Amino acid sequence: MKAPLTIRDLVNLLYQSKEIVEMLFGNKDSINKSELLARDDMTDDRLEKLAQCEIIHENNNIIGLDDRIVTFIEEFLEIGEVTTSFINDNIQSLNENLKYYRIDSNPKFLRNIKRSLKRINSITSREVMKLHKNIDDTYKNQDNYLIKLQELDKYKAKRDDIINLIKESEQIISDAQGFFNTIIDAELNSIVLDLRYILVRNRDYLNEIQSQIIDYINHIQYQDAIYKKVQRLKELKDYEELKYKTNFVEVFIGTKAIMYQRRSLLKSRLSLDELRSDRGYAIVRKVATKLDLLRNTERKLAGKMAEGFDKSNHEESSSLNVAGLVEKFLVSDTDLFQFVMHYQFPKKVGELSLEKRISLYVGISIDYDNKLLISGKLGKMDYLNEKKQKLKLGYAIIKPNRKKAAA
Repeated sequence: MKAPLTIRDLVNLLYQSKEIVEMLFGNKDSINKSELLARDDMTDDRLEKLAQCEIIHENNNIIGLDDRIVTFIEEFLEIGEVTTSFINDNIQSLNENLKYYRIDSNPKFLRNIKRSLKRINSITSREVMKLHKNIDDTYKNQDNYLIKLQELDKYKAKRDDIINLIKESEQIISDAQGFFNTIIDAELNSIVLDLRYILVRNRDYLNEIQSQIIDYINHIQYQDAIYKKVQRLKELKDYEELKYKTNFVEVFIGTKAIMYQRRSLLKSRLSLDELRSDRGYAIVRKVATKLDLLRNTERKLAGKMAEGFDKSNHEESSSLNVAGLVEKFLVSDTDLFQFVMHYQFPKKVGELSLEKRISLYVGISIDYDNKLLISGKLGKMDYLNEKKQKLKLGYAIIKPNRKKAAA
């Protein structure tokens, strides 16, 4: 039984064999053992050691990288096939830990919630970038038209899968927003806001990728139609039927200046690196000038607002006197959450829902923190959601800070 390798030994071994790993990974294939042994830096002992450590594998004198090494490098470099299972796994983990934390406010579940949110953020962005790269590589490097179309259809389906997972993630965050507001954790709020922004940005990017896929498919079908026509002409020519069974010669003679006829131009996308260069800047200015985008346009003055346009908003905001509500709370003997939950608002305000009362509780705790005393203790309240399920709601117990209020 061989002794297990330490992390340091594995790193040293990979570093010493970096050229071999780079060559094998660059080929993404396999290589003959004799070709490897012909190198000055490779011996039978080194090959045997790499095989024992499962960095390479050998089959009939053909050597390749172990699949785990290839997968690790692809994940690190954000290349390789697009996989949506990682996003789905973290969405399921987020759902589970949200459910667990509602049952038991254990910090472990809160850490798992943050970890799942961060992973959804990073993995979604990574898979979107991989999808874009694979689509470009397929269109530019795949020679067979049929395979190219099938590959693009596959990536189109994966694009739809990622879109659905993004929508599912946004729905989970939206449904849990009231629950997040009850957790006083600045890091969690920052993670949620960042994830919302990243999901919106990736969804917009995927919409651009969708139009790019359609554009590529149209180009391929256009090129495929031309290729079939050329093949048919070649077939007729090979059988010496082009001249005698068709009017090809008459059509060709009657067509003047074929090379100067207008051709259908295929759109191509410039890379960001190209656009940042001096040549890219010149191209952008040329296009902008052609589209008349550089002219100085005079903006007209805004029209006069209708009188009393803001009256409705003013009445709505004045109907809920938050400052007066806080003053009443400061002279009460209960905590802020219970005070807001059971407070009888005037008829012009109406009956506030649970979510609006929670939002009011969070807003007061933020805007009037200098008059409040956060005890550090947590309270719990049972409530029924829209599906009539019984859940627990945790909240921070906040009392009036009478010393600061008096000051």
